[in-house]
Amino acid sequence: MRDIHKRIADSFNAQGLMATIGAKLALVSEGEVHITLPFSKTLSQQHGYVNAGAIITIVDTACGYAA
Repeated sequence: MRDIHKRIADSFNAQGLMATIGAKLALVSEGEVHITLPFSKTLSQQHGYVNAGAIITIVDTACGYAA
């Protein structure tokens, strides 16, 4: 399990986009990865909500690692 966590954490930390948007790796277990994304006005759309593109980015990344 430690090898999986290290491999995923190393890969995640190498992604500049995750750092840019403030995403954090929250949980890594076999078949499950959680990434948090705190609200930031810099990621909002015109109505003040988090832009769907930012959400899809972390969902895609978490799903890819979980698979």
